[in-house]
Amino acid sequence: QVQFQARASAPRSARALSYARACAHLPLAMAATAETEAETDAEMREDEVLACAFGAWYPRFRSVTYKSEVISLPEPFVEYLLADGINVGAGGADDSSSDRSGWGEGGDGEGSEAGSGGVAEIDFPELEERISAAIASLGGGVLPKLNWSAPKDAQWLQPSLQCRTAREVITLLKASDFVAHDLCHSFDHCGTSRRRPDEFTLVLRRWHDLHESSEFRCFVSDSAMFAISQRNSDGFFEHLCEKEEAEALRETIRSFFEKHVRAAFPLRRYVFDVYVCAAPKRKVRLVDFSPWGPTTDACLYDWPELKDLAVAAAAAAESEAPFQFRVVNDDSERQSKAERFHNIPVELAQLSGGEGLEDFIRKADRLLEEKRREGDPA
Repeated sequence: QVQFQARASAPRSARALSYARACAHLPLAMAATAETEAETDAEMREDEVLACAFGAWYPRFRSVTYKSEVISLPEPFVEYLLADGINVGAGGADDSSSDRSGWGEGGDGEGSEAGSGGVAEIDFPELEERISAAIASLGGGVLPKLNWSAPKDAQWLQPSLQCRTAREVITLLKASDFVAHDLCHSFDHCGTSRRRPDEFTLVLRRWHDLHESSEFRCFVSDSAMFAISQRNSDGFFEHLCEKEEAEALRETIRSFFEKHVRAAFPLRRYVFDVYVCAAPKRKVRLVDFSPWGPTTDACLYDWPELKDLAVAAAAAAESEAPFQFRVVNDDSERQSKAERFHNIPVELAQLSGGEGLEDFIRKADRLLEEKRREGDPA
């Protein structure tokens, strides 16, 4: 087994302190807090953030999105996600044959006991069983996420975000800065004292192999969709630059919005993602909702520009309102994905070759042993 820090960013202990404050609904004591909140009060609203949580919208849109299961997370598990480091057991990928004590924070593979200098064994058998049952009901492969965010920044741990076992789900959640943001900072830009939802949930979505060129992010203000962006802003897809294709996609998405989203979603401003299947069917599936504001990726726009476009759209008659549809037109316009800025330390990045978790752990073990022999502890 190997225990390691999953990222080069702030340690989990700092995030645990943020979480403790969040539980008490206390504002974070940070420099320039008053100035920051004054600037962002109008940018995001508490009710909008809550309305975009997966569990809030999924029942209403079940028929037009991908099948999913929602599992309530116990508070001890939330605290475990915020604890420092990851301790991955030496068992196989099959949870039924794995040693659960390997999940223990700081454990030694045989379990450690509180009061003996270690940290008490972390064990969530009921939650793991529920996760395993949900994975089976969803066809054997799932994409995990919390109330708002998927652990895209932790994909370095395995070949893709597809999880087939409870072990893989929990490891991705534990390693993700995006998940830590859900736990501690979801309401930071709302100008209120709330720091967390009443309940955290694990969302397991049935896995589908989707093409990155077919997902789009849509922006809505005053209940009118005024802009669409290619969702994967670091990819250049030549067919999206064809005028006929772009026009067909725009009209397909607008039709879906008018038929399924506009009257059904309770907010007047928000962001939503869709997946559009290839021609000729062009079937549209709803992927997610996100709150209006700086914590949501603006893709090929930026938020000041989106606000200006929203004002212009509101001022024009509906039939004359300006409408934006943006794609990457050539390689020079490609943008880096946000998750790349939350990745692993450079040394581990050089170590990993895109293999699965077990191979990565074996390599990490060898690196740690080499460093111990050199007298340079990792």
